[in-house]
Amino acid sequence: MIDMSTLKLNYLLALTMLLPTWAMASADSTTVCPEVRIEVEQLPDLNIPRAGHQTFCVNGELTVAGGHTDGFVPTPTAEYYKDGEWHSLQMTYPHDFGFSVVLSSGQVMLGGGCDQPIGIGQTYLTETYDPQTHSFNGYCSLQRKRAGVSALEIDSGKVVVAGNWYFTDGIELFHDKSGTQADYNGKRLFTYIKDVSVEHSKPYIFRIANDNAIIFGGNDVKGDTIWSAIADCLKGDTVRIPLFEDWRPIASDNFRSSENAIGDERKGVYSYLFGVENRQGQVAIAKADNGVFSLLPTACPVPMQSHGEEIWYTSSIIADKKAGRAYLFGLSRNFPTAPEKPWRWYILSIDYTKQPADLTLYYTDPLPDFHINAPVLTDDGNLLIAGGLYHGSNFTPSKRVLLLCVGQEPIVAESSSTSLKYIVLLLLLALVIIAIILYLFIYIRKRHNRQIDKLPDDVQEQDSVVAISDEASAQLMKRIYEVMETQKLYQNSDLKVTDLAVAMGTNRRFVSDCINSQKGCTFSQFVNIYRVEHAKRVMRRNPDKKIADIYIESGFANEGSFFRTFKAVTGMTPKEWLSKA
Repeated sequence: MIDMSTLKLNYLLALTMLLPTWAMASADSTTVCPEVRIEVEQLPDLNIPRAGHQTFCVNGELTVAGGHTDGFVPTPTAEYYKDGEWHSLQMTYPHDFGFSVVLSSGQVMLGGGCDQPIGIGQTYLTETYDPQTHSFNGYCSLQRKRAGVSALEIDSGKVVVAGNWYFTDGIELFHDKSGTQADYNGKRLFTYIKDVSVEHSKPYIFRIANDNAIIFGGNDVKGDTIWSAIADCLKGDTVRIPLFEDWRPIASDNFRSSENAIGDERKGVYSYLFGVENRQGQVAIAKADNGVFSLLPTACPVPMQSHGEEIWYTSSIIADKKAGRAYLFGLSRNFPTAPEKPWRWYILSIDYTKQPADLTLYYTDPLPDFHINAPVLTDDGNLLIAGGLYHGSNFTPSKRVLLLCVGQEPIVAESSSTSLKYIVLLLLLALVIIAIILYLFIYIRKRHNRQIDKLPDDVQEQDSVVAISDEASAQLMKRIYEVMETQKLYQNSDLKVTDLAVAMGTNRRFVSDCINSQKGCTFSQFVNIYRVEHAKRVMRRNPDKKIADIYIESGFANEGSFFRTFKAVTGMTPKEWLSKA
């Protein structure tokens, strides 16, 4: 005899198997970029406001160095972020509008910049930063004084330098003739290689071979827009890039070309992504593969408007190779012409591992006291903006530090796509869900009198709906407290509701629903409260204990998660809470 429930289920599943082919054949080829709202977290302010500085993440620490402060005055200071606060350092030189390169040795080279207030002049000066000792040391001199300069490390610790600001451009190369990192007796030096065919400020420098690089893009040495299909190489003649006949690279005041890299340089794969725009102002994503330039195919066009305003893409791309995504930064187009209006950040996420690449437009809520600076990628995959121009003024830079949370699941998502493809996929999903519900309904109806293992005695099953009495729910909550406190499950940073249910010998749904009804919060919020309380106990007993040890012992996955959760639960940072404890 045929089982009707099985027949119905097989029919529905067969129908859903046919839908993907029809969906692909019928889908509209044009889609609109989906949009996702992201959270913005404000970290503690810098010790001094600054702009024109360098921001980098090295040795697990966020660091800002140089630039200028109030009054457009260069500042030879730096700061690094640790244990929830910024620590000040003294530099050798200020490097306002200079360059920085995070070297393969783990140190950072900084150089060039304006030698006078209000962005005047250039310098020959370079120095290195050692993140292990938090110290700066004078290095050697550039062959040409520079500001508005870019640099990139290539093979064997060599560094290519190009670009200038209101002064003659050219290419030079740093190398260490002695081959030892300990010798400072004049053997570390920059060598002038050659003039350039097109002069730039803040040009792109990409590797095209183990010992060669290509220089292009940016603005001219006076900051004006340039269109040129000609690029210079460290070695060899100039080359013509046909893509640049119709598209120009988006210029940026502060970036490192190494952040654009998506290839594997250990295998000789030198691939980069960068933003380009045409003469009509439309932006696209370009790719450079070992010196071959082309547009990156994307699932939808780069969005140029959102929330009733135009988007101004302002910086080079930052690639997160661990996540397989890259980010192009933008903001409200009419910034800073209307300072009375709060503006928002836009971040275009590019999933370059897919063909064509998926695009998602992240956006923030409008931000008061808006400031602009190039972002940096943090170790946990978020983007950080430290300081910068407050409403576009170099004379009153900002000291605010914002964390744009792109490295976590989005809080609110809204798809602006109206393509038939996505509608069909939603219908497909709905059919699958209906099939599963129908199967479960028939299955439960046939077995509604069966005994459910390991459920509290007060659990009643009526007409396939499982309900737990208030008394049983309260007893289950008591058992949850007992297991959490005796086994300290919250110290597991990967703890899931299933783990707690297994430890209690019950069902994960009952645990989740019990916490929701009894405590009015989610399982994740419930566990984080335990973690915060544990951290408070540890800090109270050992106020000098390192933050890194505290958040790991308390069950947090990383320092950023610890600070965000602690402030959300207590309304204070750990340092503020400890001062009042």
